[in-house]
Amino acid sequence: MLTRLLLAITLVVGLGGVGRADPAREILDRRETLDNTTRHWDDRHARMSFVIVDRRGSERNRELELYERREAGDERKTIVFFQSPPEVKGTGFLAFTHHGSPADQWLYLPELKRVRQITAHSRNESFVGTDLSYHDLDLLNEMGAWTDADAAATLKGEEAVDGVPTHVIEYAPKREDIGYHRIVLWLGKDDLTPRRLEFWEDGDAPKKRIQQGDVRSVGPIPVAYHVEVESVGAGSKTTITLSDVQFDLKLEPDLFSQRYLERGSR
Repeated sequence: MLTRLLLAITLVVGLGGVGRADPAREILDRRETLDNTTRHWDDRHARMSFVIVDRRGSERNRELELYERREAGDERKTIVFFQSPPEVKGTGFLAFTHHGSPADQWLYLPELKRVRQITAHSRNESFVGTDLSYHDLDLLNEMGAWTDADAAATLKGEEAVDGVPTHVIEYAPKREDIGYHRIVLWLGKDDLTPRRLEFWEDGDAPKKRIQQGDVRSVGPIPVAYHVEVESVGAGSKTTITLSDVQFDLKLEPDLFSQRYLERGSR
């Protein structure tokens, strides 16, 4: 989920000068055109392997399957099934992402045999022990629909990330529920694919840093098969490896339901 969630980011800038287009707006319009034409997809599937390393160096592993479906009006539906290790096998996660408001999210815990809704009080909790919170997952999925009313964006310059030339774009969120004071994106100049993303609160370092690499094409769609999520202050890191990425499988709408969530697998 997570990588598509990072791959689909489409930003909107409203800081152009009078009588001319802002350069950031031109870049983002090109990306939006690609995402709505040659790179468009309706649904997707991927397998993901997570390696979670805490500040003491202890390591945990997770294996999961993700299914996602795009809906009208910038809505998305995502369902995740954990396959291993045994202590998380059967755990499921379901999310309905909305533009301009928090997602509806549910977690199925097989040991309790019940579905738990993620509330406003629990959105900042870790997603199954990873360095991403439920709130982070929502932002990553919603950012593609942001307008200037959600967050103003500015082109800050150019910079290489792991040898890849990128445009550096900085957001100044306007909605209180976004939570972060600023968000910075490094967008590949040649393929307009995100290479790095930072979430900032107060302080001299970002709270979260997401790095993407091993970008390959699945048909016309660039996919990052390697993702690292770092909690900078906490000293922990989650590494995600993708496999079996497929698009436009004509997934049935009923898959994205609490009934399927409780089954623990498709």
